[in-house]
Amino acid sequence: MKAFILKKIADEIKKHKFIKKAFRVDENLILMQFDNDKYYFDLTKGSGDIYINIDYPLVKKFRAPFDIVLEKKFTKAKLLDVNVKERILTITAKNQNNFKEEIVKIRFEFTGRYTNAIILDEEDRVIESLRHISENISSRVVKPGVKLEELPSIEIKEKVFEIDDLEKYTQELFNKKYKNRLNQKKQSILNKIDKKIKEIQKKLNSLDSEDELLKKAQKYKTYADVAMANLYQIKPYQKELKTYDFEGNEITIPLPELKNINEIGNYYYRLAKKAKKKAENLHIEKNYLKEQLNFLQNYKKLVENAKSLSELKTYEPPKKEKKEEENIAKFYYDDYLILVGKNEKGNIKLLKSANANDLWFHIKNHPGAHVIVKNNKLNVNNDIIKKAAELAVAFSSKDEGEVDYTKRKFVKIKEGANVEYGKYNTIKVKLC
Repeated sequence: MKAFILKKIADEIKKHKFIKKAFRVDENLILMQFDNDKYYFDLTKGSGDIYINIDYPLVKKFRAPFDIVLEKKFTKAKLLDVNVKERILTITAKNQNNFKEEIVKIRFEFTGRYTNAIILDEEDRVIESLRHISENISSRVVKPGVKLEELPSIEIKEKVFEIDDLEKYTQELFNKKYKNRLNQKKQSILNKIDKKIKEIQKKLNSLDSEDELLKKAQKYKTYADVAMANLYQIKPYQKELKTYDFEGNEITIPLPELKNINEIGNYYYRLAKKAKKKAENLHIEKNYLKEQLNFLQNYKKLVENAKSLSELKTYEPPKKEKKEEENIAKFYYDDYLILVGKNEKGNIKLLKSANANDLWFHIKNHPGAHVIVKNNKLNVNNDIIKKAAELAVAFSSKDEGEVDYTKRKFVKIKEGANVEYGKYNTIKVKLC
């Protein structure tokens, strides 16, 4: 945040008399509406700024102690003073709660990695802050009940330039910064997905064919039969056995390190059995990997089409996936957990583990992922229903479709992941 621009913004805020509302609209973005003008305070560490009258939707209702205090102290408050010192903007207001007037301040500190929003009482004691700073992090403590220590003065060196239209300037700045952040975040997630796609593609490409596996099974059985018939020829520490098979052909059998060489027959019989079993189940393994690949390709498309940082945050994959969750994807949206089956195994597990009042979603008349919204409440709002329906369409390799949804208790499992259901509603979804 440039100090001279902060001063210009402060001069604009001073023209107002009333704070209509104040609340957080995104993780690092606070909205304060002065009369009819909306000021958005971007408190991203190292990249803070203020934007005037931009179009930014409410991501979710934030309920942290900071948010409760911010809304309570500054909504419908009288604006008393606006002060700027270097890269710190302090707004002083007077509110009236329970018929008692109260003077409060909010300091927006655009100070690099310590960028913060701090709510103070009249004596400059911290009531709450967006980020608490303890003694372990800095000598300047920022936490409730502590009198805020003033920052040491610094010399500001920056290039000053003319701004004809301050509002337009901040809007253009926001669009540029937001687009960059969106692209960087999107690319970060896409890189992770591409890495997983390559891993699965590599596994698929490395699978032997059914014929190759059956040939291996026969080879190992021959090794076992011939080795057992020629045990007397095997000497200690021998690496291979050169002899003849039962048709009189020369054969070389690798000798594994075994405590008892008499076990060589069982060793190769086990390998033969394993190769034969793998050949029989090859179609299952291939199908499983193809299902994973299809899920990731749909996942990638979903991320590529994301229009906001908040949407990308919903789609961000976990840093570490637990083995028991490898067939189920987790998405968090407005404090709700949405689960998506990555494949048939995941779909079956979701159906079996869901609670009676959890909401179940599936695209109508088309194969696709089962989606579950974990629900401990009586009602699920329309935004959650829409998001879950979008995921049901996206992970069915479709761009649009109708999605049926109902409580899990009204869904009956027939066979595998096939179901019958009743008492359902339908929502139309178009992704792009």
